[in-house]
Amino acid sequence: MKSKITYKNEELELIDDFVDIGYMADNFDAVDINNNEVTIKKASPNRNIQLFLSFPFFDDFSEEIITFDEFISAAKIDIFTYVIFSEKTTLSYKFKKLIPIFDINEEFANMYGTKIVSGTLENRLTKALFLIGKDGAIYHIDMPENLEKPLDLEKIRLALNKAYHSYTGAGCHG
Repeated sequence: MKSKITYKNEELELIDDFVDIGYMADNFDAVDINNNEVTIKKASPNRNIQLFLSFPFFDDFSEEIITFDEFISAAKIDIFTYVIFSEKTTLSYKFKKLIPIFDINEEFANMYGTKIVSGTLENRLTKALFLIGKDGAIYHIDMPENLEKPLDLEKIRLALNKAYHSYTGAGCHG
């Protein structure tokens, strides 16, 4: 992973620690839209695929976030998809499928390596997507080096397909 990213021609640095494909996801605590503390577990309640999608904030990225909400709403399978922001904010959009949460204790930022540590976005989350398989392993990561570049939905669609078909949840004796 790159430790430097850019946003509006400004070079920013990310925290040194990060997870990678093949690692087990980590549980982390956050706050939901109603100010309730929630624990996001590495394996979803129904052993479904999960997506952890982070952005520095909503306003500048609203078009991309809404497009992603439409994209994931069209999926034929149930996918728990969290959109994660650094700080609690009022959201002007009612999501169809995305579940907004706020990483106010920076657990996600520090464990997943998404914390920006320099520049005008210091202490915010970078744009990132983590695809967590049914077994809790990280199958795909998309962290654009340039935050103005949208996430590659076609690559994400292929990665979702691969993760869905790669593990049945039954184990080797199922």
